[in-house]
Amino acid sequence: MRILLLDDSLDNLNLLKLYVKKSSDEFVMVSDADEALTKINEEHFDMFFLDIQMPLKDGFEVLKDVRESEKAKDLFVCALTAHTSKNEVEKINKSSFNDYLQKPILRNEFLEYIEKFSIKAAG
Repeated sequence: MRILLLDDSLDNLNLLKLYVKKSSDEFVMVSDADEALTKINEEHFDMFFLDIQMPLKDGFEVLKDVRESEKAKDLFVCALTAHTSKNEVEKINKSSFNDYLQKPILRNEFLEYIEKFSIKAAG
């Protein structure tokens, strides 16, 4: 499975790189929204983890661009958020995100989430 991860925090990306070091899945990690959108339009991904709070373009704006892309409009997109207030969760649920994970992300929970997705996708 190919998984794209977008988080503007290099510390978060480095932590996630450690989490997935032994995974058989292929991870592409980027810290820039425009770079992520370019990759989505040029490459195939099975899943996209998208940070909500980023400078310049927030996760909701990036998601809008993904859903408007002919190639990626059906891509499974999971929001990554440190803010799980009622309003934030409601906003995520009303958007076209498929799901969300709360930060801080724990290694086992993250890998189990991907494994469950993979099993569902395999059918």
